[in-house]
Amino acid sequence: MPEEKLKTGYPSIDRPWLKYYPAEATHASVPEKSAFEFVHENRKGSPNDVALEFFGVKIKYNTLFFNIEAAAKSLLALGVKRGDIVTLALPMIPEMVYIFYALNRIGAISNAIDPRLKTDEFANQIRLTNSKFLFTIDMCVPVAEEVMEQTAIESVIIISPIESLPFYIRAISKIKSNNKREKENKFLTWKNFLSKGKSFSGCIDAPYLPNSPITIVHTGGTTGVPKGVVLTNENFNVMALTQKISGYDVKEGDRFLTFLPPFTAYCLVNAIHDPLFLGFRNVLIPTFTPQDFPKLMMKYQPNHVLAGPILWDYFITSELTQKSDLSFIKSPISGGDVLNIELEERINDFFAAHGCTHKIAQGYGMTEVAAAACYSTDASYQLGSVGIPYVKNIVSAFDPDTGEELPYDHQGEICIQSPTMMLEYYHNATATSEVIKYHADGTVWVHTGDIGRVNSNGNIFIDGRLKRMIVRSGNKIFPSSVEAIISSVSDIENCVVVQMPNPIECHVPIAHIILKQGCDVGKAIQEADRLIKNKLPNFNVPYLYVIRSTFPLTKIHKIDYKAIEKESLQYAEEKSHFIVQ
Repeated sequence: MPEEKLKTGYPSIDRPWLKYYPAEATHASVPEKSAFEFVHENRKGSPNDVALEFFGVKIKYNTLFFNIEAAAKSLLALGVKRGDIVTLALPMIPEMVYIFYALNRIGAISNAIDPRLKTDEFANQIRLTNSKFLFTIDMCVPVAEEVMEQTAIESVIIISPIESLPFYIRAISKIKSNNKREKENKFLTWKNFLSKGKSFSGCIDAPYLPNSPITIVHTGGTTGVPKGVVLTNENFNVMALTQKISGYDVKEGDRFLTFLPPFTAYCLVNAIHDPLFLGFRNVLIPTFTPQDFPKLMMKYQPNHVLAGPILWDYFITSELTQKSDLSFIKSPISGGDVLNIELEERINDFFAAHGCTHKIAQGYGMTEVAAAACYSTDASYQLGSVGIPYVKNIVSAFDPDTGEELPYDHQGEICIQSPTMMLEYYHNATATSEVIKYHADGTVWVHTGDIGRVNSNGNIFIDGRLKRMIVRSGNKIFPSSVEAIISSVSDIENCVVVQMPNPIECHVPIAHIILKQGCDVGKAIQEADRLIKNKLPNFNVPYLYVIRSTFPLTKIHKIDYKAIEKESLQYAEEKSHFIVQ
């Protein structure tokens, strides 16, 4: 884009980030295909390339497509029709991939939920969609039996996590089934489910229809009532196309590590669909703990991987990585949570010292825009930024009170225009209208609820959540700004700032911090106070510091802010300046 056009001062008009993309990328059209068709047409010419790897078992693209077709025939034989919503409560196993694309192929919709949910929540997410069919793992059978009594579920297909492993491993396992229920079609094993489709001879592929739903994923559990986000074929395909046309360093045969659970939009879109479309070898990890991350990275040596800040911290401090060669890493991505600048610099220094020529690439998005809206490329990298908008996206900051777009470097609510915008919250028009909003000029934006700014290069900076904002005696505090300063203290490893009720000031900030081993607690806190007073108004200084060894995490390994805020209530009467737990 010529420099003279970058004069309005407004990101949505200037779109300064386009200078980082190939010119042809801005004109690429959205493919009019189902998600399955998009992958199949791009990969059918490479049938012997490895698509999935699962505990050493390599599944080629021809096998992948064969298994998807077999599952599609069985779904139709079972009675699943176009537009039906089928619930998938599965870990990251090959069968999850088969059934997901099989449903898409016949025009049905997956309802992706967490298999670890308690019975009531499990049933609620099924009732929301009126699903009649449930695919889950063998260890969830007791919950599934209870759920059948509370919902419209008619058949449960039970999948063992070892279905795709060699025969001798499966032979020694103890997979139990209920023969009586199987005869009634109430409970089916994966094997018996597939047998239903062997004699099916009808048409499999549903005709493509624009804006057809492909999946429902659930969000909002940590900030409010969970909602079902409806994503479409176009949402998936635009995201995959973006990775191919935007000049990123990707090529067929690259290795991708997938350990995130397949009930998140990021996993379904960016960690399953994108890698398959691009011809990657996708390594699937069904169970995962943060401590596993360094070992998995060094074992599989993926070229591309997304992990949260806590996982990257584990990685650079692990004994396994201290003498390692990390030249295999092409796109190390941090997302899903705040990456403070001190940790970002430590990660970059570690990469540079160990042969990785790339910096940690932050990403940013939300489930409502198919998980990812921005990405930090090597060319556009700026410390502290979550990246630039993807080539088809527009991102800007708006005044939360007036709704007016703000100029560069002015702080406001981050809003997104994108062809990956969700269709709706399922059966929740009120909640949909609170997020997808028509502005006065007729444009449609997704309101993220995040406070941030966009600079003149198109780099986006996130300063906090509107809902996390603390109002102290009428003064607004953005926790992430305070967290960044506290985390810059050399003796402090990490920090989370939450609010606590106060009878005089309404709410006050309370800082939960993790210290480096052997440091002086009082000295570290004095330094934190000094830096905050130098860089921010005094009302940002925490009312109280709580020293702790770990932070509670959500099921998808993000810091659980709600849990920390709840814990903080016990300190409401505390008069001291800090507490060592």
